[in-house]
Amino acid sequence: MANQKLSDKLSVLAGVRVEATHIESNGNEVIYDEEGDFDGSMQVNDQSNYTNVLPGVHFKYDLNDKTVLRLAWTNTLARPNYLDLVPYQAINNEDEEITLGNTDLNPTTSMNFDFMAEYYFGSVGLLSGGVFYKDINDFVYTYVVQDESTGYDIYQPLNGDNASIYGAEVSFQRQLNFLPGFAKNFSIYTNYTFLHSTANGIRNEDGDERGELDLPGSSPNMFNASLSYSDKKFSARLSANFSDAYLDELGGNAFEDRYYDEQFFLDFNVNFSINKNLTLYGSLNNITNQPLRYYQGVSSRTMQMEFYERRLTVGLKYDLY
Repeated sequence: MANQKLSDKLSVLAGVRVEATHIESNGNEVIYDEEGDFDGSMQVNDQSNYTNVLPGVHFKYDLNDKTVLRLAWTNTLARPNYLDLVPYQAINNEDEEITLGNTDLNPTTSMNFDFMAEYYFGSVGLLSGGVFYKDINDFVYTYVVQDESTGYDIYQPLNGDNASIYGAEVSFQRQLNFLPGFAKNFSIYTNYTFLHSTANGIRNEDGDERGELDLPGSSPNMFNASLSYSDKKFSARLSANFSDAYLDELGGNAFEDRYYDEQFFLDFNVNFSINKNLTLYGSLNNITNQPLRYYQGVSSRTMQMEFYERRLTVGLKYDLY
């Protein structure tokens, strides 16, 4: 890695990271006879090795004392979940599901381009915005197909071919200390992200490639905001979080695709310092009683819905030091 100042305003940080990975995995394959009765099991072993070279360059330009421009080209790596790499087979007879591991999964790699502008207020605060583009290879998605002999749904992680993501992000945070009286103790924070994704190399149960698909797990709209108050003894925060619906699991066709529905959470927490060691705290989470909901294909077709109600926590905290 090298950090070089090219001028009074422009600096560059360049480097390369090399990661070598060796994986050994052990699992069990359960065997059933033609009547579906247990017929024994055998241990399955596998291993894989790969090396990734990940270069990157970051430019920083100080437009003035309060404004900074950043441009970056980076290469990143995301390994599959450990459990997905184990050659195992798990059978859930109650739900009629079979989950399989996949020792042949490749790590996901991404080439990223980011441009960001930041403006720092004279007091505590920041306004920033930027655009980004990601070129992704070997992304991991969950493939679902029905087993012809048992009728069970088989779930297995697979690698897609490639995907692309582009989007924009803007955030604003500011302590409102320019206001009179107690209002100067308020602070606000907001963040919004938009992204658009396309994924290639996702195949149906017949092995045919499906087109016009979003990258699984990518929400097109995300928003966070909070309003907080803090003085020497008392602090409180009201926080909101919204995420759009997104594709969660791929079925054999569009009808069988599973989506995670949009969610909006609202939380509130408060703290009061009785003295330098003793603090009274409280929090109220999930004020909107947001359900966990999955739907199949279209939003009107509910697959699963769970409610967890609001959660109130009150307590005392004593700091020994």
